[in-house]
Amino acid sequence: MAGVRNGDGRRGGFASAAALVVLGLTLTACSGTTPQTTSAAESPSVTATATGAVDPVPSDPAPIPTVTADPLTPTKPTPSASATTSAAPTTAAPTPTDLGSVVGACERTLPAYPVLERGAKGPAVRALQCFLNDADYGPVVVDGVYGAQTRAAVKKVEASLEGPAPKPGRIDAGMWVLLISRSLGDGTLEVGSTGADVVTLQRALRAAGGTLTVDGDFGSETKKVVRRFQQANRVGDDGVVGDETLFLLKMGATIG
Repeated sequence: MAGVRNGDGRRGGFASAAALVVLGLTLTACSGTTPQTTSAAESPSVTATATGAVDPVPSDPAPIPTVTADPLTPTKPTPSASATTSAAPTTAAPTPTDLGSVVGACERTLPAYPVLERGAKGPAVRALQCFLNDADYGPVVVDGVYGAQTRAAVKKVEASLEGPAPKPGRIDAGMWVLLISRSLGDGTLEVGSTGADVVTLQRALRAAGGTLTVDGDFGSETKKVVRRFQQANRVGDDGVVGDETLFLLKMGATIG
């Protein structure tokens, strides 16, 4: 190749060629040795391959299944028809020996306690049947009819007496007092006493022949009748219902 001489007398062609070689090497160094940086976010697979520390990430990962959490407040299940039916209480049919098979009201306080014989009917018989049940001589169906079942319970009362009943099956004043008083407790009753025992005492005194109000309040009227009962049975007349007076009532004593 022919060169062009420069000012110092050298051939300019060799200098130009050398400059071109140096420039080419420089460009090659700039472009070839400097790696192209790529962020992990842009190409996760390239980064993982280059480092060798992370497994390759699939380019199209499978979708993550969505799990729905249970509600904070659980819903109340709707009971089935069979469960509702089985939960309902059943009522057994009443039987003649079932104390729950009571017909009509069981009213124990009567204006008077009349003499009853077998075959009698009405409120007084219902009261008699209630007292028989109270004193554990039943069970008797409270139907207001003095029939065979009531007579069987009265026989139990008669069997508990010291001697034979003068008129079997007859409910007189003494039998009323005995039946009513069987529900009395053993505590002393006097002026100022109140409650169920006073009510029972007042009923027994009324059945024995006394006249008084049945109100559960042991006042002056009740004390007066108690004194009459004590005098009739010769046990003093202090008006206090103690052991002796209670014994007489439970034995069926009357005022006369």
